[in-house]
Amino acid sequence: MTCLKTKLFSSKPSVTNADWKLLLIDDPIKRSVDYLYQNYEIPTFISPYLLFKGINLDQIDDFISPKLKNLLPEPFLFKDLEKGVTRLAVEVENSRPIGIFGDYDVDGATSAAMISSYLEYCGCNTFIHIPDRFLEGYGPNEKALKALYSKGAELILTVDCGISSFEPLKALSAINLDLIVIDHHNPDIMLPPAYAIINPKRVDTKKGYEDLCAAGVTFIFLIGLNRELRKKGFFKNKKEPNLFQFLDLVALGTVCDVVPLKGLNRAFVKQGLLIMKKRENLGIKALCDVSKLNSKPDTQSLGFSLGPRINAGGRIGNSELGVNLLKETDETKSIQLAKKLDEFNQKRKFLTVELESKVIGQIEKLKADNNQITPNVLVINGSDFHEGIIGIIAGRMKELYNRPVCIIAINKNGIGKGSGRSIQGIPLGDLILEALNAKLISSGGGHDMAAGFTIDHSKIKMFNNFLLEKVNILMQKGVPKVSYIATSVIPISACTLEVANCLEKLGPWGTNMEEPKFIISNAKISSLRRFGVNNEHVSFYITDGTSKKLKVKKFNVLNSILNNIFNNYQNLNLSFLGRLSIDSWNNTKSIELMLDDIISSDDT
Repeated sequence: MTCLKTKLFSSKPSVTNADWKLLLIDDPIKRSVDYLYQNYEIPTFISPYLLFKGINLDQIDDFISPKLKNLLPEPFLFKDLEKGVTRLAVEVENSRPIGIFGDYDVDGATSAAMISSYLEYCGCNTFIHIPDRFLEGYGPNEKALKALYSKGAELILTVDCGISSFEPLKALSAINLDLIVIDHHNPDIMLPPAYAIINPKRVDTKKGYEDLCAAGVTFIFLIGLNRELRKKGFFKNKKEPNLFQFLDLVALGTVCDVVPLKGLNRAFVKQGLLIMKKRENLGIKALCDVSKLNSKPDTQSLGFSLGPRINAGGRIGNSELGVNLLKETDETKSIQLAKKLDEFNQKRKFLTVELESKVIGQIEKLKADNNQITPNVLVINGSDFHEGIIGIIAGRMKELYNRPVCIIAINKNGIGKGSGRSIQGIPLGDLILEALNAKLISSGGGHDMAAGFTIDHSKIKMFNNFLLEKVNILMQKGVPKVSYIATSVIPISACTLEVANCLEKLGPWGTNMEEPKFIISNAKISSLRRFGVNNEHVSFYITDGTSKKLKVKKFNVLNSILNNIFNNYQNLNLSFLGRLSIDSWNNTKSIELMLDDIISSDDT
């Protein structure tokens, strides 16, 4: 594996107090760079990034064109998967109704839509329940599971949830109900009582697939189920379903759940985007139309246009709208559902702006009470916080303050619903499980970088102190400083559509395989305008002394320290860091820089 060194771009930190680091190209690296240009036409200011990410020359073909057939695992190597599909196949053979309990986010919606569509094609009625986040909270609950059972479902699948649902699953042991848990969240040492539990993070299952989201696990489960039904002769008089038709849903769930985009996940998204381009899923097609996505979809449009609209149902309105849209087969109904989700998303934007201001006010007071020092953990709560958007706010505060953040919305009964986001090196999901074992929270779970939980308002202070103690130990060497790795310093003249198309060809880009970042130095801002619900976004042009100019965008700047620059940009000589993107508007394509950070050019 090639190892590239870096050097600081500037002796002084950026406006956001981050370090910018440039890749160093020595002679052996230069030979590899030349090879990639000569054989793959990858520009010399892009290819070093691929080498930096550990992609060697003998891997480049697989990177550009990852093949599912080479990366898909043997399904039955996953613990309990064969047991689960064997049980489910019996229900399918007898056309019995199946219950599906999914999570209210995109990963849960795509997983539920996928497995429901497959089972209904096979002749089974499915009853889907997506919990109301305000009334039911996260994960399976006894009442909802019994309701599915009362409809005739003697087998229930939980997707994207269930791994920490000990009490609800235990309560059902007395009735004739089997549960198959399909999940990817961190399990506890003990597993809940279920007929089968398929989770790549189980200590006793096949290794190497821990980064899959629920949609990915569900797809592999369907491969196993399809194989079992084929073995039983189920498709003798019925056309076997094409599982590849579900890859658009797998891609959507994978991108929106922010799992590492490498290996199998990368192949899922690469192939899924090709399926999505065909616009065969009527729900996704309608959602693209209301989102005004008139270009072929990419990871950015999935993560920032489609995903938020699907999530808006669970955050603001009806939690089942997302899954209903994704499995809808009537075009008129698809359009109606997509428009409703778009309306909810607009409302979500307004609420987000309001709550963000309240939370920042609390954090700034904490800092003032602490000699302007930001605590190593930020736990913020309020009885007037909207539960549906606290995850969004937690993510923004994490970016703004570079600290793990938990936002808690307390209801009228004194029960708090919390959502947390973390920074590199702080495994929040594990800390939440520790808090659960310490009985500081009543339920909870998650990943290293994100978690959710339920807490009594009387225990919030103890919970805060618990997290602070744990994180202080992890941060003994200080708060991890944000560092940006830039591939190259390039002139505006190098920012062309050809370069953007090359970057698109090398995609998909995402978590752990972020798009390459570039630096444009010694440039000036012109024609700045603000846009958005509260003018929270900016768009402008930069020039570098030539006749060329480049459009730049930055979202959610109002509460960012960068906003000071945008208020006083005249005559400033600046360096800009960001990623290149294609902007499609009115059937016209142009290149733009999606901004991350700025440095005053005086010392560079």
